[in-house]
Amino acid sequence: MTSLRISTIAETIGRTPMVSLAEVEGLNERLSADIFGKLEYMNPGASIKDRVAKCIVQQLDARGIDKDALLVVSGAGNLAISLAMFQRQLLCLIPERTSADRVRLLKAAGVVDIVRTLDGALPGSPEHPAEIGKRIVAQRPGAVYVDEELDDWDLTTCYEELAAELFEQTDGKLDALVLGVDTGNAATHLSRALKKRLPKLQMIGVEPSNSAIGERGDANPLARRWLCEDIGRPYAPRALALGSIDMWIQVSDRVAYSMARRLIRGGVISGPAAGASVAAARMYVMSALQPSQRIAVILGDTARNYGETLLSDDWMLSHDLLDASMLDDIQRKRLGQFRGASIEDLQLPAALSVSASDTIGTAINLMAEHDFSQLPVTGAGRRLVGYLTLSAAQTLIENCVATPDQPVSKFMLRFDRRPNRGETNNNAGRTTSVNKQYWLITPETPLSELSRFFETNSVAFVTDASRKFCLGIATKQDLLTFLARRNCCRF
Repeated sequence: MTSLRISTIAETIGRTPMVSLAEVEGLNERLSADIFGKLEYMNPGASIKDRVAKCIVQQLDARGIDKDALLVVSGAGNLAISLAMFQRQLLCLIPERTSADRVRLLKAAGVVDIVRTLDGALPGSPEHPAEIGKRIVAQRPGAVYVDEELDDWDLTTCYEELAAELFEQTDGKLDALVLGVDTGNAATHLSRALKKRLPKLQMIGVEPSNSAIGERGDANPLARRWLCEDIGRPYAPRALALGSIDMWIQVSDRVAYSMARRLIRGGVISGPAAGASVAAARMYVMSALQPSQRIAVILGDTARNYGETLLSDDWMLSHDLLDASMLDDIQRKRLGQFRGASIEDLQLPAALSVSASDTIGTAINLMAEHDFSQLPVTGAGRRLVGYLTLSAAQTLIENCVATPDQPVSKFMLRFDRRPNRGETNNNAGRTTSVNKQYWLITPETPLSELSRFFETNSVAFVTDASRKFCLGIATKQDLLTFLARRNCCRF
């Protein structure tokens, strides 16, 4: 039997896969080119910055910096996440646009503190991350400022390794490399390393609309706003070597986010910056004169850091980030397939319920008799106060947490009530009821709203507007049955 080799986190960084993006919706239509994605988000820290962090940690160790020394890290958040994997003490300087999901991950990783910085701050200004970082380091003896944009760190090795992987995975046949530009390090080092082997290689730099890296403009930085994280600057970063980029392509937020959604549908779970790079690759191919080119795209960020933004239909709609095709698709799913129908159109059978004072045994027998999976629980005046599921009730009895003669009130899922002292304790004899936020659902509730409810809930209890009587119970299966009857069910 072959034994599994146990690796350290550092040993798992790099050697990320490269895949064809031919299956991504709309990407290869009318294109005579092969576009491949280098899945850098499949590093253990879910970004290309893992390579940078590994290199920086090695240099910290070589300089004799204590492992417990505070690292004041500037960046969009990915570098800090990568450094946290190496169990370093971190204080993070991140832009205002950085997603809340990334901030939560940093907090869970145990960072000392997080300081938000102005998106459009220019070098030398008091609000620039470098100036803020210097002030913090001056107040913390032994602290080290880590900024990829400065020349304090030699990142040649990590990017030469990435260049070697790109050359090997494409069999040395590559016409263009497309990548988002932020600090400029990746563009500078990859250009140098790859053009030694592929002199005719075209380096395509990607930045958001309103970013000033490629144009090296002097416009008001506060007027330069964009949502896409990990790429773009209101100025040209000093780490970007002149001549590293052969062509610049700016991509709007809408195009970047919509392409990121299409990548996810195509099985590539990357973020908005990757969406911008893939969209730019398509633009480059459409503008290039040479047919049958091979294009590689660096996909450096993961969609999993954007739960409240990229992955939220509501957020995407409110920020007008869906192109016409995706907007039509979401509107159809939300409204069109139900055609104005309400819960009343589901024709649900009348609901049976149990009183909070009834026994668990009574509730189990009632559910078994009528083949129900859950029962609504009513309180004083028959008002709906919670519910009990068959599987939960049976498990409680099998594990001797409850007995059949105990009241349902001690173990049901409650609505709209704070737990009493001791209610979270699962010991026998104590109440183990759990609170659940109540969402008012009536016969007049649109099915489009019920469908959204089922995104986070498994069962809906239909009541009158005053929530006095439980009129029926609906599940996602009832919705699917309704759609099947209308012959418009799509998954």
